[in-house]
Amino acid sequence: MGDAISSLLFQPPAPTRLKESKVIWLTNSFGKRIPAFFIECAKDSSGGGMRSPLPGESDYDQSGGPPQNVPSTPQIRTPKELEMGASMGNISRGAPTILYSHANAEDLGNIYPWCKFLSKMLGVNIFAYDYTGYGLATDQAHLCSGDPSEEYCFADIDAAYSYLRNILRIPTSNIILYGRSLGSGPSCYLAARTAEEGDAVGGLILHAPFLSVYRIVIESGCTLPGDRFPNVDFAPSIRSPVLLIHGTKDSIVPFNHSERLLETVIEPYRAEPLFIKGMGHNNVHASIRPFFIEKLRKYLDKHILPNIENAKRSSSNSRGKLVRLVR
Repeated sequence: MGDAISSLLFQPPAPTRLKESKVIWLTNSFGKRIPAFFIECAKDSSGGGMRSPLPGESDYDQSGGPPQNVPSTPQIRTPKELEMGASMGNISRGAPTILYSHANAEDLGNIYPWCKFLSKMLGVNIFAYDYTGYGLATDQAHLCSGDPSEEYCFADIDAAYSYLRNILRIPTSNIILYGRSLGSGPSCYLAARTAEEGDAVGGLILHAPFLSVYRIVIESGCTLPGDRFPNVDFAPSIRSPVLLIHGTKDSIVPFNHSERLLETVIEPYRAEPLFIKGMGHNNVHASIRPFFIEKLRKYLDKHILPNIENAKRSSSNSRGKLVRLVR
């Protein structure tokens, strides 16, 4: 796995640190331990996610106050707090959860402020994880020869998704995959896999994605042997609403990768893309953040939240029928 392509593709930054008590340790199918964190969003009295106002908006209504044992502002949660919240149903109900796959030169420590911002402005929980060989996982990698690779990235997101589904018991309709740049690879893989298994995730957000790694530097026309993260091959299998975000001035991943990737997604699952004039690859400048957040909210309101409400009603009706049968 430690081949030349992977060594060029993966460029982990110098590790940053998080408070150890807030780190959730996951083990992937290769036995590699990777760190993660979970930010629980602010919630209203019904358990739905609360959004901080954009400039010019009035503050959100907090009449009645938030329910007990849930935060009034986004909070990073310890594993014990999460398990307790899951047992009470506070994590699984209401608010969507974004499973965030970061870009290449990032790790958990330096994406935490951005993830907390998204949680606050979108009213969503955020679960982010590091790839094998990144951040705190580098300590584990040196012990067990875990250099970053495509295979490990797929196993890493599988471990993160399993934690959401099996430990926190979050329904698939509540889970949105968000992959930025390199993170678009594992996100497309998981979106396609869950669709093929008949239990597609609630949504997929691809921020500065690529068609495949080789296609960034050469237009091959097809997926060549040895290529990595062939998102263009996964896309036709995806059965979740797909939002593509890309800056027209991206000098690392050409903007037309998103345009062409959108064409490979089956039409009913194409959300209106967010192509931002003049934006580059590595950040969302403060001046365009209100516009960026507004568009993401529209995506959630149109494609995600109605499905969550429908799933809740269906689950409630099923429980009601079961109770009547028991009686």
